[in-house]
Amino acid sequence: MEEDPYPSETAALPGSGDVETARVLLDRLPVGVYVLDADLECVFANDRVGEFLDTDRTGTPIAERLRSRFDDAHERALENGESVTADTYHEPAETWLEVRLEPTGSGLTGCLRDVSRRRERERRFERQRERMEAMNGVYEVMRAINDVIVTDASRAELERTTCETLADTPGYEFAFVAGVDSATGEITQRIEAGIEGYVERIPLSTDPDEPSGRGPAGRAIRTQRLQVSNDVLTDPDFEPWREDARELGYRSAAAIPIVHGGGLYGVLGVTSAHRHAFTEEVGEGIGQLGEILGHAIAAIERKRALMGDQLIELEYEIKNAVDMFDGPKMTDRHVSFERVVRVDDEQFLEYGVTSVEAFPEVEALVERVPHWDDVAILDESAGEITFELTITSPPLFSVIASHGGYVESAAIDGGDYRMTIHLPESADVRAATEAIQDVYPDATNVARRQVTPTNESIAQIQDHLYGVLTDRQRTVLETAYYAGFFEWPRHSSGEDISETLGITPATFHEHLRSAQQKIVAAVVDEPDTTRTDVESARPSTDDSS
Repeated sequence: MEEDPYPSETAALPGSGDVETARVLLDRLPVGVYVLDADLECVFANDRVGEFLDTDRTGTPIAERLRSRFDDAHERALENGESVTADTYHEPAETWLEVRLEPTGSGLTGCLRDVSRRRERERRFERQRERMEAMNGVYEVMRAINDVIVTDASRAELERTTCETLADTPGYEFAFVAGVDSATGEITQRIEAGIEGYVERIPLSTDPDEPSGRGPAGRAIRTQRLQVSNDVLTDPDFEPWREDARELGYRSAAAIPIVHGGGLYGVLGVTSAHRHAFTEEVGEGIGQLGEILGHAIAAIERKRALMGDQLIELEYEIKNAVDMFDGPKMTDRHVSFERVVRVDDEQFLEYGVTSVEAFPEVEALVERVPHWDDVAILDESAGEITFELTITSPPLFSVIASHGGYVESAAIDGGDYRMTIHLPESADVRAATEAIQDVYPDATNVARRQVTPTNESIAQIQDHLYGVLTDRQRTVLETAYYAGFFEWPRHSSGEDISETLGITPATFHEHLRSAQQKIVAAVVDEPDTTRTDVESARPSTDDSS
């Protein structure tokens, strides 16, 4: 039980016995004690009162300091004839002071003490409670996203559920998802919850030279990393939106980039009424929402491309692409790129085939292209070389993925670069082309066709596996396939691939075995395994499966 902070000796006031003895006793107390008469004039104060109010340093009389701090409490206690407790922040000493007032027959007795430690404990507890609320909100959103994914929802439904769940979570005020035009950098409203028209009315930019581009949203889009402002009323970079924050009552803001495979799908914004709401712990959790949303959106867009009745097929050409990097002359050379596998945010593996005669030019080109790091031969047979190219952030593949498409084929032919991509029928072809040309201005769209998927059942299996395989399982499986692990004889061993991926051989085989089990189950299990309706998307409860 906490010790009584107001000792019983406070009853020994002047007039109740020997005055000097009482004064000595009161000066020894750890609390400040003072007496006011019926006119609220100070008639006594022990030394501790002067220390708490810092009167020696400032020269301000004790009576004046007491009136400036507690006059309202004094008047209430005297008027009502009842005990009153009040506190105040004493800025010069950076302390919290609490006073308890007891009415007497001729005035008031006040006991003053420093409660800074208690206040700090309470504040720590409050911060812990706020962090727990914030983390619970993150977990609620994750569960809501998972629930939406299995119902075959659209991208808009996924984003709406995310925003509504955040806005309904204690500790958060409102949330929104904004889209970003990759060609112009324009930020546009997509979904909002807890507020209306916010993104449309506030200034937003991706340009760091503009004040509206230096806030959390602009920084998140440029860096593709979580950005926060934990006190929007004092953050100099938040000045363009400070009046909105005061009006709407939020004190912290976070911007979470929605990303997957190097592609940016937009930015998720969320606000809180609390200062320092997005601590490192909370930020780490809420930052994952961008990756989860990005993965889910990529799955939805990819499914649209795989399962649509019609696809848009686009062919692009970059004339003399090799010359852009001062590469070797590749007249009469052909290099085919079959697949890009994402290892992590910084590393990708691209698999290709070329002739034995052309491979030295590929090695020379690696030295010239900035995002090509290394190339290794996987197999050499019948005059052809299968190779593995280690690259960082392949710009075209990321841009195409962010528009819901995928690369059907790509090749260097006689020094020119040619690429065929597939987009969902509803995709904005002009925006996709502008985004590609933003990366490579010399890229030209040379053909556009409507095509029909040739094998619906295979597309269903691919869609099913995209949903059930984890990111790491898919990476291991695709790397093993394109690195020739399944060839006979093998082009790469499990140890080779695990070293490339930066994992142990045991981990590689564990992921590969799990992925193979899911592939076999998709083919030989009961007929509805690859269906994409709501029921089949839910986890099975049948032990026999």
